[in-house]
Amino acid sequence: MSKSVGFDQKILLHQLDFTLSEARRTERKDMYEKLDGFLIDDIKGVKSRKNATTMLMKIWYLVSDDYKKLQSKAFELYPDLSSQERLALHYGMTLLAYPFVKDLVREMGKLFKLQDEVPAQQIGRIMKNFYGDRRRVEVAISAVLMSLKSWGIIKPGEKRHIYKLDEKISIESNEMKKWLAEAIVRASEGTSITLDEINTNSLFFPFDYSISKSELSGEGFEVNRQGLDMIMVGVK
Repeated sequence: MSKSVGFDQKILLHQLDFTLSEARRTERKDMYEKLDGFLIDDIKGVKSRKNATTMLMKIWYLVSDDYKKLQSKAFELYPDLSSQERLALHYGMTLLAYPFVKDLVREMGKLFKLQDEVPAQQIGRIMKNFYGDRRRVEVAISAVLMSLKSWGIIKPGEKRHIYKLDEKISIESNEMKKWLAEAIVRASEGTSITLDEINTNSLFFPFDYSISKSELSGEGFEVNRQGLDMIMVGVK
């Protein structure tokens, strides 16, 4: 059975900003109409606009129960954040909504640890190995790469279809670090991971951050030491 893909067209940051902003105060039945009206300047085709609406709703409105706390905290944080910190929210919720995006950025993050440039063809081979050599997979790979490029996360290399990592996005505020830590644990699909894994996670390769044990103390996290130097972090 083929694995679900779902992410089939480029999503822009101002579309995500609008969706997040409206999701905080709009009833579900009205969200679809608002999004359709907002997207009409960007997307002329009715079917494509409907697809984009479905994707945006999945990212910021119809979120899994496991991610409701992250959604609520994002709504709370959003008004006071810089555009770069807002990008971290969009990025995190997108990969949680779409396992295909999560798998692609994880593999890209692994490659960027080994090399300065990542060919689209290399990513394509990896993802087709995971999801099958299908037209839908090719479309999704392109959609994710074009989205990441438009968000300023990757940029074109010297040759065609090769990407470089743009300047990493610094995360400094304690509240954003805690949000990021929970997103990483949730994305890892386990009950807990090590603090070192949080700080070196390939999924969040575009971001520059360092999270300490003390910054995760208190409500929301379970932080335990195992052995001499392993600190495990779970979410409540």
